[in-house]
Amino acid sequence: MALDVDASPSTISTQQMQVRAEQIDILFRNTPFSLLTNLLLSSGLAWVLWDVADHGTIIGWWLTIAFFVVVRVGLLFGYRRCPETGAAPWHTYLTIATVLAGGVWGAAGWLFFIPDSPVALIFVTIVLAGIAAGSVPAYSAWPPAQYSAIPTALPIALCYLFAGGHFWVMGLMCLLYLANVLTSARRLSQGLIESLQLRLEKQQLVQQLQTEKAAAEAARAKAEEANQAKSRFLAAASHDLRQPLHAVNLFVEALRHAQDADKAEQVLAYLGASAQALEELLNDLLDISKLEAGLLKPQNMVVEVQKLFDGLAQELRPIAEQKGLDLGFVPSRLTVWSDPQMLARILRNIITNAIRYTDKGAVLVGCRRQGDGEVALAVYDTGPGIAPEYHEAIFREFYQIGNPERDRRKGLGLGLAIVDNLCRLLGHRLDLRSTLGRGSVFSVRVPVCVEQDVQSPMPDEATSLGFGGWAVLVIDDEPAICQAMEEVLVCWGCPVLTALSAQDALASMAAEGFVPDVIVADYRLRGGAKGSETIAEVRRALGRSVPAMILTGDTAPERLREASASGYLLLHKPIQPARLRAALMHLGSAEALAAASA
Repeated sequence: MALDVDASPSTISTQQMQVRAEQIDILFRNTPFSLLTNLLLSSGLAWVLWDVADHGTIIGWWLTIAFFVVVRVGLLFGYRRCPETGAAPWHTYLTIATVLAGGVWGAAGWLFFIPDSPVALIFVTIVLAGIAAGSVPAYSAWPPAQYSAIPTALPIALCYLFAGGHFWVMGLMCLLYLANVLTSARRLSQGLIESLQLRLEKQQLVQQLQTEKAAAEAARAKAEEANQAKSRFLAAASHDLRQPLHAVNLFVEALRHAQDADKAEQVLAYLGASAQALEELLNDLLDISKLEAGLLKPQNMVVEVQKLFDGLAQELRPIAEQKGLDLGFVPSRLTVWSDPQMLARILRNIITNAIRYTDKGAVLVGCRRQGDGEVALAVYDTGPGIAPEYHEAIFREFYQIGNPERDRRKGLGLGLAIVDNLCRLLGHRLDLRSTLGRGSVFSVRVPVCVEQDVQSPMPDEATSLGFGGWAVLVIDDEPAICQAMEEVLVCWGCPVLTALSAQDALASMAAEGFVPDVIVADYRLRGGAKGSETIAEVRRALGRSVPAMILTGDTAPERLREASASGYLLLHKPIQPARLRAALMHLGSAEALAAASA
């Protein structure tokens, strides 16, 4: 496969350019030996012809050969110093000089064609044949330079042809020899170029394999790290879940043996605190799963920074005061563009973390407008500070500095992981600056908002409206859950029917004449049934779209995505009674509005 040596660099591929560069390099590497051969043979030929040819002609011819040798030596040094020069590369100049030198050699066949001196004629013929043949290996890497064989051998062939007598046979042999030299040169060049291409392809393949191997090693290391992180995550989650569960079991046993009401009340308070701790951990785990599943969608709006600060101050200042810390908020009139609930969660987690790890001093929260159209919401603390090597690790799930015993009073190690994920989801930059012994600064960069028409606050989940009398169908494959839901709903004045499956629900409804106003179903039921399918089956049997919600204890991202895609109101276990009550009122209100509009 030949390479178009005249093609411009812009019209050939990268591989072809690499092959071309290799060809040029080989051309210049072979040039020194060719030049040495030129000097030796020209000197020898001049010595043989000295007695039979004109001395001036011999000297003039030899000096011309030497001149082109010097020119090519200069080009060789120029190439080694600078491979390319402007629009005309060194190899172009070398090719021209080589072809001209070939013409000077060919001139010897005409100048020194002396039939009366057979020895001289034979010597000239042999030297020119050798120069022509030598161009085959010397310039095999660069075909244009091989054309120097034509002006070298053609003149003496023509002299033989036109000399008369039997010399025409020698002329014909010279032409056949020249054709053979050019054919051999072409084949040798093609073979060399193909070998260069194969070598470059092999090198590229080796580089590609090395790159793929490095990528595979990196992926394997990442997978191993992820597996180890998962193991650490599960181990920490298992430990932190067992602790409050263990306390719950002990408090339940203590409650059974309580001798008086005061003691029972105290144990109930402890039991509630343990249940609250368990719920907090499960909620954090659920938030992590929601973020991984992509279920949380930002609802950006104009947020007044001062209102955000006021809410956080009211919520967190008592916690800081219990530790003897000052929690301050710098007043601000700025507004930002973000999801108010997610932004509040980010700042709440950062402030809570600062209070937890600061033993004395203060925690200060403020904001400052940046020059790039953003506002930096910053939390300053006077805590122990964080070493630079931990600045990335602290944002991993369950990672904590200085808490190997997993003391819950120091948190669970999920707060900053949630902060990092929420910032990524919102597109807010999260920065950390810290000095050991002096404290830390966490800052969140939020787009500034010029508009002042702040959105009206979202209505609270809970409301004082009652919903007594609404018939609730509860479908859950756990009898304990069914019993607990029935006890709570009956306390709220709701007729309740519980069932373990869709078939059980339909049979009980037919037997008791129960017509539900609201359906509450678990997402995963026995036999692989799903809550969404069960609700749809009950609705078909009733012939109307009864308001429904799904309760699930799943935290796997794929399960959360499936449940969310069902279109029903989705709540997560464990659920606070107030949240359940608000959800039921929401569904009941939707039913009332639908009935009114019908």
